[in-house]
Amino acid sequence: MASGVARLTIAARLVRKARPLLCCLLLQAAAAQAEDLSLTNLIGQGDLLSQKHETQAALERYLQAEKLSPTNADIQIKLAAVYCDLMHGKSKADQKTPAEQALACAQRAAADDPQSAKAHVCVAVCYAKNFPWCDNQTKINYSRQIKAEAEKAVALDPKYDLPYHMLGRWNCEVANMNFFLTGLVKLIYGGLPSASNEMAIQNFKKAIELAPTRIIHHLQLAHMYDITRQKKLMADELKACATFVPFDLDDADAQQIAAKVLQTGKWPAEF
Repeated sequence: MASGVARLTIAARLVRKARPLLCCLLLQAAAAQAEDLSLTNLIGQGDLLSQKHETQAALERYLQAEKLSPTNADIQIKLAAVYCDLMHGKSKADQKTPAEQALACAQRAAADDPQSAKAHVCVAVCYAKNFPWCDNQTKINYSRQIKAEAEKAVALDPKYDLPYHMLGRWNCEVANMNFFLTGLVKLIYGGLPSASNEMAIQNFKKAIELAPTRIIHHLQLAHMYDITRQKKLMADELKACATFVPFDLDDADAQQIAAKVLQTGKWPAEF
């Protein structure tokens, strides 16, 4: 009987001693859950605001989310996309800073999650966004990186449309460099990998196969048909651009460009 009482007394003491630890663990778990809920809410709010093109407000939510999860690749990708959206409608001078910020976020995303196809595509896109402010050597380096990052993304996720779009853009730009510039690049910078209009067309067709309603794919394919003098196919793709609802600001811009090209027969110098 005495030994039973002793055991109960010891057990009671252990419970009393363990109670502060248990409370601490419960508080930590509650705090972690609250943080998760806060992070989820911030990302959700940012996504909704981004979809409504309330870009600055979306950026603020994502920056708050970044503070809670600084090595989250998905948040860095969202930040990069928002910084790219902030470039729309601004002068070239005012586009430079958000373009640089987008590239920094994209590079962090790829470092945080090297197995993310989206992160690698994000890097490729952001390299391209920074071209207007680069010297020739940097442009050549970025061009090589665009191809490499897009190919990494294809290897990681062959059913993702945007890597093929970026490879199409790369093939188009490199294949249609003027003769003098091509020679200069080869002489001074060692050249670039081979590219062709045929590969660009295949890339854009693959992107359309994977995402049939993305207007940017149809516009770029139309441009390739113009370059290769396939006017009927070009017109068909330009007309298709008017039939889809824009997915994002890039799609909206592409739709407007397609309408102007159909009306005037002239392509903008940059798009």
